[in-house]
Amino acid sequence: MPANVSYFLSDNACFGLAKSCVKLDNTYRTLVMEQNAWFFRLFFLLFSCFAAVAYEYSVSAASGSFFSCLLRGSAWAFAIFILLFAIERRFKKYSLRTINTAFVGLFVGSLMGSAVIFSIQSLINVIRPSFEVPNSLMVVAFFASVYLGIMLISTSAERWWLNIPFIRLAPAEQRKTREIIVDLAAIEDTRLIELARTGLLDHLLVVPTFIVKEIQKSLESPDEVTRTRGRKCHEHLKRLECLPQLGLTIKEFHFHDSEDLATRLTRAAKLTQAYLLTSQDVFSLKGEEDFVTTINLETISIALKPGAQRGEALSIKIQRLGKEPKQGVGYLEDGTMVVVNGGGEHLGQTIRTQVLSQKYSSSGKIIFCNAVTGDEKRTIGQEGSQYSQLLSTVL
Repeated sequence: MPANVSYFLSDNACFGLAKSCVKLDNTYRTLVMEQNAWFFRLFFLLFSCFAAVAYEYSVSAASGSFFSCLLRGSAWAFAIFILLFAIERRFKKYSLRTINTAFVGLFVGSLMGSAVIFSIQSLINVIRPSFEVPNSLMVVAFFASVYLGIMLISTSAERWWLNIPFIRLAPAEQRKTREIIVDLAAIEDTRLIELARTGLLDHLLVVPTFIVKEIQKSLESPDEVTRTRGRKCHEHLKRLECLPQLGLTIKEFHFHDSEDLATRLTRAAKLTQAYLLTSQDVFSLKGEEDFVTTINLETISIALKPGAQRGEALSIKIQRLGKEPKQGVGYLEDGTMVVVNGGGEHLGQTIRTQVLSQKYSSSGKIIFCNAVTGDEKRTIGQEGSQYSQLLSTVL
């Protein structure tokens, strides 16, 4: 067997073994956490049974036997346990940040309610001291204030970062470098590997575990197109891990599998205050709504694309007249505006132009050209034929 083939097979086997070890470690930690949770649940159930039976026996010791008190107390304890267990399962669908936001909103709303009630009572005592404020009005004012406080905090928590324990107290210069979470489209894009080789992404790239699981599902899919995409992502992920200076990190996120991939990626970026790297426009609007900054590989590629050089020949279709006389305007395939001097006479035609200069404005890049006349076309053609003859002579 050739050495390069054996090296590839050994590398592939090591990658599969490492991934299996990570999966087993995550499974073991999940089982340990679940066992601990059930221990605390059973401890609470036994404590509730003891407390309920003791209460029933103290209340009805004279009228009932100990066995009946035991049955009633145990029934009450089991009912309370089942209710709390259902609430716990329901709460697991919400993040800790959401629960913290609700409690902070409840606290702020309670303060607002107390202030409103105190203001109403003080105002009525000044206007009509003998008038007694109805309790129903106080209750309505208090609960309305609590509701408004919760909604105020929930709608502005992402911008103010008030949800404890995620409050940011450190000054700006002490904040660590923000990580970059990659999605499936970015992993599938070959340009990510070339960008990683430059060193700009060293110790910044993070691949969530649910992305790795999606790649595994794609490899096991019956659809050929999905399997091909999964193999491509798997190969690119291996190549990224083989870059020693990159320091690729695979991070565990505990999100519900019923959520779509875009939602989980957005929540992971919000939770770690990270950037989101993609090569598609799916997250553009979602990132703006959820305060997640997205980095698009396509946008980076367009921004780094070299511009037109002075003297370069371009074929441009004149689509409209320019501001100056005899000036025409056309566009390149990427939407770059091209202003052609002498192109106003060729409206609707595709003509040959020669680049003069380019500049950047608030609307983007603008290229200025001159329309190539007949003599200039012949000159360019002669230069091209001379070059072809010289090339054929050399060869």
